[in-house]
Amino acid sequence: MADKIGSFGRVGLDVPTTRSRAVGRPQGSAEAGPTQRARAARDEVELTGTAARLKGIEARLAEVPDVDRARVEELRERIESGNYRPDAARIAARLIRMEQDLA
Repeated sequence: MADKIGSFGRVGLDVPTTRSRAVGRPQGSAEAGPTQRARAARDEVELTGTAARLKGIEARLAEVPDVDRARVEELRERIESGNYRPDAARIAARLIRMEQDLA
């Protein structure tokens, strides 16, 4: 049995060369009336209460400095004076807890 090379990929398919309607538009909306255009121009976004609260929290966090300078200075003074004694057990427990939280 032999197939003609010229008919490759076209068996039983009627593929038009132009689109019959626009993509993404419902049928019949190609000629939108003034009411539909006005409605499209008035599109709005409304934030939920949760989104508005998150936006406020984000704004307050932006005001918080990345580094607590007072804490850094306190630790620097304790280290320089020899009064800084880290608690190895507490540090280890927190590292383990952090690893468990990440898992």
